[in-house]
Amino acid sequence: MVVRTRLRKIVTPIVFYLVLGVTSGYLVWGASNGEHGLKAKVEFDADAIALKAELAALKDERSRWELRVASLKPESVDRDLLDEEAHGLLDRVAKDEVVIFTGARNGR
Repeated sequence: MVVRTRLRKIVTPIVFYLVLGVTSGYLVWGASNGEHGLKAKVEFDADAIALKAELAALKDERSRWELRVASLKPESVDRDLLDEEAHGLLDRVAKDEVVIFTGARNGR
């Protein structure tokens, strides 16, 4: 009986600290490598930066399109822009116009 009591007094704290250490190690690993850990935060931050850059580009493109649409309204028609769009869409020119080929098309 005395041997079991001594053995229990020695083994019980060792098992307790072993379980505590393994649990703590698992939680620390999860905090750094897990789904919501530090490495995931770095990836989320990189994604956020890329999405912010894409958003800025899309806002710029939208403002350019809004300007073009505003200039095509009937009360403020820009004749040069209207002629440019018509020539670009129809691939035609008038008899008195001079065409200069530059080799690159303007965004089409």
